[in-house]
Amino acid sequence: MKLSISQRNPFTVTHLPLVGRLHRSSFRSGSAKGSSLSRFLSRLLFYPLRALSCCESAGKLQVKVGEEERSAGFDARNRQFSALYFDVFSSGYEPEFTTIIDTLVPDDGVVYDIGSNWGFFAIHLASRPEFKGIIHAFEPWPSTHLDLTSLVKELDLGNRISCHPIALNDKTGHASMESPGHSGLAHISEQGQGTRIKTATLDDLDFESPDLIKIDAEGAEEKILQGGRRFLAEHHPMILFENRPARFGDEECLAVLVMLEELDYHLFAPNLLSNADGQCQVELIKLNAQTRDDHAEFLNLFACHASDLERLEATAG
Repeated sequence: MKLSISQRNPFTVTHLPLVGRLHRSSFRSGSAKGSSLSRFLSRLLFYPLRALSCCESAGKLQVKVGEEERSAGFDARNRQFSALYFDVFSSGYEPEFTTIIDTLVPDDGVVYDIGSNWGFFAIHLASRPEFKGIIHAFEPWPSTHLDLTSLVKELDLGNRISCHPIALNDKTGHASMESPGHSGLAHISEQGQGTRIKTATLDDLDFESPDLIKIDAEGAEEKILQGGRRFLAEHHPMILFENRPARFGDEECLAVLVMLEELDYHLFAPNLLSNADGQCQVELIKLNAQTRDDHAEFLNLFACHASDLERLEATAG
């Protein structure tokens, strides 16, 4: 089964400050042009400059919203903005996800973006021509939530993106969160260390029923889904999430796949076939809980409820 759509990248970086340029040149995936020595020297400069509040970190980007170009600032100290300027993402950031979202979310659809970071996927969808739905973006890490809300405000997308400083989990209440390296690694601490944040379960939310939920929560994906069993049974949204194999000792990752199958979900591994010449094509490879370990260690999975399979097949042609 294959999904295909015209390439769409609404983002353009119009100014990348020094800290961002150093970050890009520090890694081969950022810029293939530099030598090993230049990458080493860039890293020596990047980390101390990033820590200095006096260092220029304000970047500028443009987003094409429909036919309109809108501008906003971004803080390049948040390394997750590399999705906009690293060479490895020159043809798009996680095009498997954006292809699935763009092909399967209707123009009046509802999406939960869980672990939104600065809002790449939320803004990508909100900028789609004719999209008039709503995206609930959940980002609990304080500085990153500020990046998210600032961009949504500057880009005037508040009518399409609602931002929530909440971590979805298997319990509603509070937890501690820490970020050992950068915002993309922020996670709930099992030892109770770090910044205090609010938590909620999918079962306890009182928002519009979603067409699709995307989960990128640094290992909390299983707890989030387990905290939404009733929610999934009632609303059966399509789901995009990361999953680890049980062979690495994490039985919870297998248990959540079994749970989804019990709820009549079908599981697929999205495989990018092409992302060039104006077209993006993604193959959906069928798998199940028993065959999960035959695939890659860290794998983005797509779950579709049986009631939506006919629509999925029709979209795939």
